[in-house]
Amino acid sequence: MVLPQSLSSYQYRPRTFSFQGARTSGRWRVKINVITVRGTASQFTDIVEAAWETVVSILRGVPETDIDTNVAFFTLHVGTAGVWLLIDRWEDGDMLRHHHFRAALDDPIHFADVSSDHYGPCVWELAVQAYERQAWLTHVLANPAGPDIEAYLTAGLSGSI
Repeated sequence: MVLPQSLSSYQYRPRTFSFQGARTSGRWRVKINVITVRGTASQFTDIVEAAWETVVSILRGVPETDIDTNVAFFTLHVGTAGVWLLIDRWEDGDMLRHHHFRAALDDPIHFADVSSDHYGPCVWELAVQAYERQAWLTHVLANPAGPDIEAYLTAGLSGSI
């Protein structure tokens, strides 16, 4: 089998992951994850704040239901093809609802909703989702002492991955 040129020339390079803690907006508690192709999250505070405003706007519009956990996480990825914002919220205990946004590198604080384009997470963003899944299981769903949302909100992924 011959791989497409784009795959045969591609080489994975680790990126910097930085857990930025959790914030509260209304009824929502939101974990913040930042991935950067170059530099660190501290170099992109304006982009993180713009992402936060987008997250707040989206979550404000989510109607409250009996299956809400009011817990979410977002992943901001300052990459090579753009700035990606993934908003995931836990629903009904074990389900994620997903929203996907993108900003251009030359205008990184204005996010456009690209959810209808059916983008999924890239290989780096999947690492955050895998981590969040395991943290949700460990601290909430499979915790012998019972759900511990506070422990979940303080667990985060940082390092070069």
